[in-house]
Formats: sequence, structure tokens, C-alpha cells
Amino acid sequence: MIKIIEGDITKTDKDIIIQQVNCKGFMGAGLAKTIMQRYNNVKNEYQAFFMEQIKALEKEECLLGMVNYVNVYDGKIVANIFGQVDIRKHRLDNKVYTVKEALIKGIEDVKGKAEMYSLSIAIPTYIGCGLAGGNWTEVKSEIEAVFHDSTVDVVFYHYRG
Repeated sequence: MIKIIEGDITKTDKDIIIQQVNCKGFMGAGLAKTIMQRYNNVKNEYQAFFMEQIKALEKEECLLGMVNYVNVYDGKIVANIFGQVDIRKHRLDNKVYTVKEALIKGIEDVKGKAEMYSLSIAIPTYIGCGLAGGNWTEVKSEIEAVFHDSTVDVVFYHYRG
């Protein structure tokens, strides 16, 4: 099992911070908002990556499972995983936007990078399960399966703001 730490993921000592992003080019709610406030280049690089990929792929859905790695000022890397196509429309919207297979594919990509360069990883609890509506029990189980036999140092960060 992956250890859970209470705290702000943007203040982690881990090398890579994972977050789920959408395939619309919008960032500004949930954890993404907190990351944007701490690391001002993340949104611009995410949107530039999004535009570049959309020109090449022509369909937003083709971004699913991709990872946009952004180097930030304190030496960390923010890994933007494209794990949902659309975004929540309003507070009462109960639709599940997370495409679990895409999120897990992205996490596997990050795991490969971490193994290759001996990097550690911070993952927010409830990734893909807050505004994106996923099922945390299922997502957590699949993330733990990805790292089951791995030597990568991975921690879930749980923040109560």
C-alpha cells in the first residue's frame, strides 16, 4: 500500500507532483487552481501542449492518457495527466468525467519516468474523483496495482483545506 500523508501536495519533498487535467484546455478549479497559484508556468505550458496536440490529433479524446510534464521553479515536475475529456458544468452535475483507463495510463507513464530517473512521486488523494466524479476506491486500487512491485517512492497527499 502507498503511504498517505496529511498535507499540501504543493509543499511536498517529492520530485513529481501528479494532477489530472481535462482535454478542453481549461484549468482553474480544484487542485489545478492551487498548483497554478504556486507554479505560475503550469497553466501556460499545459495550454501550449494542449494546442499543439489538438492541431496534430484534431480530436480532444486523442489526448486521453497523455502526460504533459512541466518543470517548475523549485526543481519539481508537475505531471498533467489528461484523464478526462470534459469538465463539470455546475455544482449539481453528478456525471463521471474521469476516464479511469486514461488516468491509469498516464500514471504508468509517470512511473516509467520516475523509474528511469530515480524520482519520487506525490499523488493527491481522490485524484479524478472530486470535480471529475470518479470512484476513489476503484482509482486508488488501480494506482496501488501500478506501483505494486515498484521501487519508486510514492506518497498520496491528503489535504483538508
